[in-house]
Amino acid sequence: MYRTHQYDVTDSSLLPWGFDDIAAFGARPHLARHRLHEQPLFTDDALADLLDRLPRSIVHPYTMGDDPARPDDWRRGAETDLPGKELLEVVARGHLWLNLVGVHRHDAEIARLVDELYAGIRELVPGFAPVRTSATLLLSSPAAMVYYHADNQPNLLWHLRGRKRAFVYPRAQRFVSDQNLERLVAGETEEELPFELAYDEHAAVLDLEPGQVAWWPQNSPHRVENVGGMNVSLSTEHWTAASVRREHLWTANYYLRNRLGRVPRSTREDGLLPAAKVAAMRLGRRAGVLEPGRQRGLPPSFTVDPDVPSGVGPLG
Repeated sequence: MYRTHQYDVTDSSLLPWGFDDIAAFGARPHLARHRLHEQPLFTDDALADLLDRLPRSIVHPYTMGDDPARPDDWRRGAETDLPGKELLEVVARGHLWLNLVGVHRHDAEIARLVDELYAGIRELVPGFAPVRTSATLLLSSPAAMVYYHADNQPNLLWHLRGRKRAFVYPRAQRFVSDQNLERLVAGETEEELPFELAYDEHAAVLDLEPGQVAWWPQNSPHRVENVGGMNVSLSTEHWTAASVRREHLWTANYYLRNRLGRVPRSTREDGLLPAAKVAAMRLGRRAGVLEPGRQRGLPPSFTVDPDVPSGVGPLG
């Protein structure tokens, strides 16, 4: 259910894109401009108010180490009931990453902004016709980071406050194997992938300032580091006919490999054979013969503690 508040959208021209931005959309790692950061929704007071109004079940706290090659240091925190202002203060000085998952479903102004952003992209990018969108607001500490991973569907990182650096890697066997991508897309794993520091030699490095949006091709491996100040970003995800077809094809290949014991010979996404594989996968699911992958979510292992410098306290 949406909740409204007093902060108004003041500028409907949110996407000052040029021809190169339009040509690069979804096709390669790229930075473009936006004016979303000029909206009054993302000040400290507005964010504290938002946190106080949101169901805390959608505010997911995480913490991490400082070595990008040690993803096991990524930990999930328990649900917190700290007041919004205090929670922001802990994030600003601590070592935390908050995901406000599905925030557009609970705040009408953010939902309107997301709709406006995607309406603008539809006008600018020929043939772009998303069938579904979602949004997650990211609030993170000055030195926080997200480990090497890939996402199922295409997404956009709209940066609003602080400074952030994204490393985007080629979508190739060396950086994400077919088997790992199949497991991710089918839902057996969340997003994590094996990482080596040597991969950085091949990364496109995108330095984000407030007022920039980053994107990369669907399923491209990437990782993110904060490099200055408390960071605020809006991550949006979208589904298109092509991205869903890709998801279905890689899910069908997952079943071929893991349920039927056959190594997929092709990752082509168009044509009769991919369509037949997807149709067989759907029939198998409906018949109950093929069960979906089962993620092993992280259990909470800490609490957000304002009395600890990092904000990370013991659970219980």
